[in-house]
Amino acid sequence: MSNRIVQLKEDILSYVSRKGPLLPSAVAKEFKGTNLFISALLSELVTNKKIKLSKAKIGGSPLYYCSHQNDRLYSLLKDHVGKKQKEALDLLFEKKVLRDRDCLPFERVAFREMLDFARPVRLIINETEELFWRWYMLPDTDAKDLIEVILEGLYGLKEENKEEIISEIKVVAEKEIEIPEPPKVEKVVEEKVEEKVEEKVEEKVEEKVEKKVEAVKEEPEKKKKKKVVKKRKVEVEKQKKLKKEVEEVDEIVRDKDLLLSLTKYMEENSIEIIRTLIIKNNREINMIVKVPSQAGDLKYFVKARKRKRLNEGDLLLAFTESQTLKLPILYFSNAELSKKTQDYIKKNIPGMNFIKLNNLE
Repeated sequence: MSNRIVQLKEDILSYVSRKGPLLPSAVAKEFKGTNLFISALLSELVTNKKIKLSKAKIGGSPLYYCSHQNDRLYSLLKDHVGKKQKEALDLLFEKKVLRDRDCLPFERVAFREMLDFARPVRLIINETEELFWRWYMLPDTDAKDLIEVILEGLYGLKEENKEEIISEIKVVAEKEIEIPEPPKVEKVVEEKVEEKVEEKVEEKVEEKVEKKVEAVKEEPEKKKKKKVVKKRKVEVEKQKKLKKEVEEVDEIVRDKDLLLSLTKYMEENSIEIIRTLIIKNNREINMIVKVPSQAGDLKYFVKARKRKRLNEGDLLLAFTESQTLKLPILYFSNAELSKKTQDYIKKNIPGMNFIKLNNLE
């Protein structure tokens, strides 16, 4: 079976190389496979840098393509980006290189979102960081020449330090903005508990200081010792109460209902949990998991939400998160999906597998 999977991946790679850029649904149709399975294989090819994944999308789905198909990308995606984004990209196409500080706010936002077509170039001149955007099909040599002209007007560069700057541009021109992986759940729980403890301790300290000042003013000198003893007893009781409150906070952060239901499902289906991130207490959880299959363990992004209803926007947003991580998605919820929403998933969100949790209220 493993040899068949290897061969299938090679066939998919060959097909994308000949026909790309392609939507995952088109690849699934060609090889008569499910969107979930084919998306997993495509994601693996992206991870191994055999093919690329566009950040811009058509109907919520990215395009898969090879490096030699870069020139086809914009013609396929330009009619599927927002109006303001298209205006910004048209300007970049015309100018080829733009300085970030000279761009309008909506242009700067658009370039950061459209990294398929706007490539960042960072460099430092006279201890000042400069960020430029270049059209993605512009050759490096042309980009350097245009940036050099802009820098000459801004900084009056001399011939002796041009070579150093040109060399630096060559290094950073290929870098893209990366999105960090979500933190592990243990860190999130620890931070939330620490914040809660700090808030409580600050309140207790302020209260203690205020009462102590009042006691000094109102009580005679002979009664101070008795007051100190009494306050120590009160403080011990307060500390016990504070500890109990922290434990209660910890229980809340653990997100009992949804997290336990999700964990139980994973255990019953031999799914390994790699990372957990609680977004909203007992309402929303993200996970990275490994799902066993005949082709070996496949990595998935999990979105779990406790809600009465889910609309197309909720599902599309989760799918976008999974594509950012370059992973197929499993969506868990206790919500009932309408026929319209189910049809929307099949048509517009390929690779999403919706799983209903029945044991949540």
